[in-house]
Amino acid sequence: MASGRWLSRWGVVLALALMLTSQAARAERVAVSALEGDKNNKLRAQVTGLLRKTRKVKVLPPAAWAMAAAKQKLRGPASVDPRAVARLAPKLKVDAVLTGSAGRTYSTFNARLLDETGREVWSGEFVLQRGLLPKYEAQKFTRAVLEAVKTSNQPAPEPPVAAQEAPKPPGPVVGATPEPQPAPVVEPPAPQPHAANQGEPEAMKPAPLMESAPPPAKGTASAPRAEATPPAPKPVLVPESKPEPVPAWEELDEESHTYLTELEGSGGGFPEEGGSASAAGRMPPRVKVQLGAAVTWRRYCARPGVMASCSEYDALPPEQQTGDISDFTSNAPYVGLAAEAEVFPLAHWPTLVRGVGLTLGYQRSFARTTVQVSTPVGETPEREVYATDTAYGAMLAWRYFFDLGTQETPLWGHAGVRLGARGREFDVGERMETPLPVVHRFYPAVGVDVSVPLMRAVRIEGSGQFFFQPTPGQSLWGDPDGSLVAEVRDYGDSVSSLGWAAELGVAGDLWGPFGYSVRFRLESYKDRFTGQGSRRGWTDGGVAEESYSSILGGITAAW
Repeated sequence: MASGRWLSRWGVVLALALMLTSQAARAERVAVSALEGDKNNKLRAQVTGLLRKTRKVKVLPPAAWAMAAAKQKLRGPASVDPRAVARLAPKLKVDAVLTGSAGRTYSTFNARLLDETGREVWSGEFVLQRGLLPKYEAQKFTRAVLEAVKTSNQPAPEPPVAAQEAPKPPGPVVGATPEPQPAPVVEPPAPQPHAANQGEPEAMKPAPLMESAPPPAKGTASAPRAEATPPAPKPVLVPESKPEPVPAWEELDEESHTYLTELEGSGGGFPEEGGSASAAGRMPPRVKVQLGAAVTWRRYCARPGVMASCSEYDALPPEQQTGDISDFTSNAPYVGLAAEAEVFPLAHWPTLVRGVGLTLGYQRSFARTTVQVSTPVGETPEREVYATDTAYGAMLAWRYFFDLGTQETPLWGHAGVRLGARGREFDVGERMETPLPVVHRFYPAVGVDVSVPLMRAVRIEGSGQFFFQPTPGQSLWGDPDGSLVAEVRDYGDSVSSLGWAAELGVAGDLWGPFGYSVRFRLESYKDRFTGQGSRRGWTDGGVAEESYSSILGGITAAW
């Protein structure tokens, strides 16, 4: 007897434990869908991590819900439509779906919790800071969601017993049994004393409902079968409701709810489509390279005795225009190659540090050009020389990235500053008997740049730079033969220079990572010489002006 009680007690404990664990396991399965307006899925990753850290709910990776919805060709708000939730939730074996949207200014988060039928069981609004929940809002959000999940998964109260039991028609055995006899629990046989009560079965008249067979003889073996299945009221036939027109649902297979394992507490999720490549496509590119052609026109002039510009000297009377002057114009453009690279290794970080990067550029053009030196006694004959124009630079950059597109089609733009060093060198490949306007410059520079996307194929780009002391006679490669010193001593003892550049163009994406870029660039330099120069007439310095007009175009690739 004691062992029986012990076994019965353990049986009750095990049954209670199984009931509680099965109910808790069922109530703790939650899926987090894509949140509308959540750029780069940062908010969804935070929400997933907050719920997982509680260890009170089992949160499916976002990829599970998105993969099942994508199989039905449902994306965005359509993936959390009540009909979609009612169809997908049983397949994924989840009891609740957390969804919501971020405000236009990313200052509020409107969260909603849907049960497995798609019915909204809870909603709340929370404050965001920089697109994420602050600490105090995160705690409030977590408590609210856990309470809503617990409440929505509580079993409904059972209806009263009277409402549960359907009315049973009176039977001959149940209605009048003078003395109960031991009988089976399910189907008690009709006791013999009723054989004499002929009136009660006739009063009910159950036989007319059974047209296929006559009423069995009283007291026979078949009588209990008729009493065990008494005629019920005529059932009400409810026609099967036709499903509302919905998109052509594709049947989910048995493993459509499987997904990759995600580290607990990571707070992140897997991309909805296309794996990590798709996620990277919704972030600013880390690397961008451009390879194309450069077409450049150069202009140079040098005038003694004036400090404003070459036009000031040209406006003087002829008798005051003394000394050697130089004019250089390109009768044909310099054509060559141009290559650029932008590297932002932290571009996928969620903080402003992601804007730190490096920009590199190199350009080299060639042309046959004409040189003519004018003196008060006359002009030298025009002579064609082989000239090269080289430009290069390396600059540290910081950019603020912004997205003007949608989650499916991001349109990344930026605005930022640059600081680094640049060089510009114009040289000839032949020795001349008269000096040539050859200039080598290497200088620090600072600039700003901006890129505003209008659509995927059109983006407006512009930049401006200011050069600090881009004096001639300087080169990154040094002056091994001492020839660069003449670029200053021919005109004076010392020189002070200023320079600037402006750039404007269009760019866009063509196919995949490849795109195009076309820009116009203008560079201008002004050199003011002081002191005695080696050229005739340059006794008190002078001025020199140099400008480059370039068209840069090519193919870009970004990753």
